[in-house]
Amino acid sequence: MRKYILLTTILFYTGTCFAQDSVKNKRETVEQKNRLTETVTETFHVLKTDKKTKEGLYSAVYKRKTALAIGRYMDDRRAGTWHFYDINGRLVENFDYDSLNLLYEEPMDSLSQTKIVYSFDNKFTDSDRVTRPLKIGGRCFGFIPYLKVYTLSEDLYGINLYTAVAILEVLVSPGGRLADFKVHIRSNGYEKITSFSPDLIAEDDKVFVPATLNHKPILSRIFIKCRITGSGDLDVD
Repeated sequence: MRKYILLTTILFYTGTCFAQDSVKNKRETVEQKNRLTETVTETFHVLKTDKKTKEGLYSAVYKRKTALAIGRYMDDRRAGTWHFYDINGRLVENFDYDSLNLLYEEPMDSLSQTKIVYSFDNKFTDSDRVTRPLKIGGRCFGFIPYLKVYTLSEDLYGINLYTAVAILEVLVSPGGRLADFKVHIRSNGYEKITSFSPDLIAEDDKVFVPATLNHKPILSRIFIKCRITGSGDLDVD
């Protein structure tokens, strides 16, 4: 109930500001909804005169009650500070798209470590300073474009979806760009790896904050645990 009240309050406050801005700028908009995954739905506004241009309030909600992303668009670009959450409603990131600055990042804890793992080719010493790679949007929202690419292949239709494990592996270059990504499906000692072309991902979704070693960018890998849906798609876990 507390999470629901918080989400409702945030959406009401942001929606009020958005309405005032729309009147001020005399840019009429209409609301649209779109299902991103089986459990995540986005709600946004587009210009009445141009349905392809997003303008105003944006939200992505998990299972109709938990916000994963809240922010706003201006001229079809993300603007101002966006807030990103996990499926339990915990704040994981605040990012300012105007200044391109990360304002807040949730520290890693035992729960996070069961959902996402980082790997580096470099060897470290205790005196080295290492930072992990970062996807703006967090684990639950930022990787949705990657999850949407995958559909379970016919040779895996017989696996037990409740015991099978799906892992999204993303290779991030020192320049903070998507270099490669693949999906691992593991079930009863069997593993199938499917690789995908980075060209399947939109340019904006290929951008990362790279991992660093002593303040120098390095190559890194991110492994994200996913859930296989009954229709054979991937969803946030």
